[in-house]
Amino acid sequence: MNKLMHNLTLKTFLLLLLLSLTILLSAYGCIWIFLPYANQKLAQRSLDQQTEQFVSSLRTVHKGDSEPLFVSFIRQTGADISLLDQNGEAVSPFTFEKTTAGTIQGNRYPFRFVDSDDEYVLIIQYNPLRSDEIADAVRKSIPFITFLVILLSSVSAFAFSRYTTKPIIRISRIADKIANLDFSWYCPDLRDDEIGVLSRSINELSDRLHTALDEIRRRNDFLEDAILMEKERERRRMLFFSGVSHELKTPIAVVIGQLEGMQAQIGVYKDREKYLARSTEILQSLNDFIKEVLLVSHMDMKTEPAADTVNLSEMLESLTAGYMDYAEPLSIAFYTEIEPAISTCGDEMMLKKALGNVIGNAVSHSPDHSRVLIGLSCADNKAKLTIINTNAHIDEKDLPHLFEAFYRADRSARYGSGLGLYITRMILETYQVPHSIENTEDGVKFTAVFST
Repeated sequence: MNKLMHNLTLKTFLLLLLLSLTILLSAYGCIWIFLPYANQKLAQRSLDQQTEQFVSSLRTVHKGDSEPLFVSFIRQTGADISLLDQNGEAVSPFTFEKTTAGTIQGNRYPFRFVDSDDEYVLIIQYNPLRSDEIADAVRKSIPFITFLVILLSSVSAFAFSRYTTKPIIRISRIADKIANLDFSWYCPDLRDDEIGVLSRSINELSDRLHTALDEIRRRNDFLEDAILMEKERERRRMLFFSGVSHELKTPIAVVIGQLEGMQAQIGVYKDREKYLARSTEILQSLNDFIKEVLLVSHMDMKTEPAADTVNLSEMLESLTAGYMDYAEPLSIAFYTEIEPAISTCGDEMMLKKALGNVIGNAVSHSPDHSRVLIGLSCADNKAKLTIINTNAHIDEKDLPHLFEAFYRADRSARYGSGLGLYITRMILETYQVPHSIENTEDGVKFTAVFST
């Protein structure tokens, strides 16, 4: 019951029904009260007109011929009439003989017949019986009229309430769905009235909210990705500096031990020249290592990478020529297929460092009498670089970790800082260059795709 009383359609129906019943029953009550009175006034006015016409007719007829006129007048009007002779005594309008009936009060109309000089006075009084009959008929029609009024009021109130509240209820439900972030509904009531304006406003609000929420979701996704990337960078940074401390600890301890041994001239350390040379070699490798650490730190802090035009073809030719001297004693041959005048955007020094690390690794990890194949070609605004060192192979479990800092596929190798491919990855990711290392039938292949 409480739910029904909060129903807009029901409340509108009851209100309209009450208003309709009040108006119609009030109108019928007014008719019941005022209709007999109005009818009496109208009948009296009509009676006066008919009486004047009747008296005019009496003045044109003989006295003996007047009876039919009196009979016809009484039938038509239903009025009460009385006739007085010239002495003021009541006489019958049909026989003109004196009567003992009392005189009727009413309008007086004097006249003479055409064949007589005697003056008669006609007295007319309206008979209220007809008005009473009308009032009685109205009274008897009350049950029927009441039923008809209730029926018509109910049907009209129901139709109007449905027509008025149905679109409002629909709009309310759609607004509730929009509040629950369901934007798959639209108001179909595109009318020209205020409800149509409200429907269009709801539809526009739904579209704007949908667009705004999509934008918020997109930005939230972007922020979540940015946060995840920052967390990953922080994790890598912590691992990197943890690795740096580990890589620095051993060579520094070795140098300190050698220097202390030389100072104390203990055993083999009496040969100072030999161990000074070894200490110098270790410190030089530490110097190179620290330079690479500083380079990584500089790249990590740099927010806007340079975007100069870099000639990849010339850079690869220069790097190849530089590593040929290093590869010649190892009987490692270089073969190049480099298309000329291929350029990309980036920092020339950084890209040279990245590609130099890859070529250096290809030479360092190739067996003697192997080949290093370097190819550069361009198609569809993409420059594809491949570097293959033949007769080499990397364990499949090591491939996913080659670009991690301080990771060495060869656990026994002590050469290199372990940062070469890590730096390469950082530089290539900075310029959004896809890259990979994989085993092939011929050896190990590095691939990178640059935008031209």
